[in-house]
Amino acid sequence: MLNEINWAYLKKRVGSFLKRRVMVSPVSVIVPVYNSEDTMRKCLDSLIDQSQKRIRIICVNDGSSDRTLEILKEYKRRYWKIKIINQKNGGRSAARNSGLNAVRTKFVMFCDSDDWYEKEMCENMVDAIEKSRADLAVCGLNMIYKAHEEMKESDEEYYKIRFNGLKEIDDEIILTTDSSVCNKIFRTEIIKKHNICFPDGLNNEDFYFYNAYMSVAKSIYFVDQRLYNYIRHEGSIMSSNFAADKKSLDHLIVAEKLFNFYKKTGFLKQHKDLFWRQWIASFWFSYRSSDKKYYSQIGKEARRFLNDYFEEYRPSESELIKWKDDIVKTINKIGKDKNGRK
Repeated sequence: MLNEINWAYLKKRVGSFLKRRVMVSPVSVIVPVYNSEDTMRKCLDSLIDQSQKRIRIICVNDGSSDRTLEILKEYKRRYWKIKIINQKNGGRSAARNSGLNAVRTKFVMFCDSDDWYEKEMCENMVDAIEKSRADLAVCGLNMIYKAHEEMKESDEEYYKIRFNGLKEIDDEIILTTDSSVCNKIFRTEIIKKHNICFPDGLNNEDFYFYNAYMSVAKSIYFVDQRLYNYIRHEGSIMSSNFAADKKSLDHLIVAEKLFNFYKKTGFLKQHKDLFWRQWIASFWFSYRSSDKKYYSQIGKEARRFLNDYFEEYRPSESELIKWKDDIVKTINKIGKDKNGRK
């Protein structure tokens, strides 16, 4: 009887201790997971082995049908810092949003289940954002190519760290900093205050989250270290962004969602030129990465948006007006081209 009582008491004390450890964790790492049995262990090992030991790992199992959940449960039994959320398959945005709802720490980071962190990533990123008092911090990343190695040069340019240390956020920084969320650390308070989340069921979800966050943040700290390891492989969401399929239209859809967020927060009034640069880039990406059979749909969406909003939110730069005219010419050409018809 005494042993049973002592065991119950011990379990209660240990549980209380672990809860306190979770509460004082400075950062949560959200890992969206779907059929990742081949890469899950390496990802989790990199997080468990972080030099910053006080982290919370939130794994969102998005309806996996392989051994992924079994692996997650195995790790959870061994490590108190892992939390598992199970849900029906809804895509990476839905999984990340579920993770955000569970965050109770001051800061939040993201890691995809087929990637991994360098050992010092959490420690260095937490130090950067805390000591600088910035609203977010960004580091460099390593690209590992199992597909699309032809993108290496453009990847190096896109993910380059172009600034040093603490900077006030302006249009140039927003436009020239990569929009990935996996090489950044964010303040949970800002995310929750402005209800920032990922757009469900759409590609280019990082573009929305990053730009929405940057539009309400004031400062950013640049960490000149490559701390995140990204694998570009066939079938990955990043790789599919370069495939000629219907999902290329998502870039225009996401751009309109960002437009609505900018309007809601009042950011759009002073940053119309920034938005039109983003929208124009989204159009050309949708158009150039799409199969011809989807051209008419892209043209229809673009024409509607321009007709509804271009004059009301007319940019000040003549260059942007010229780019808009080039898009209109392309849309008109689509209408005349039988290959662009449904």
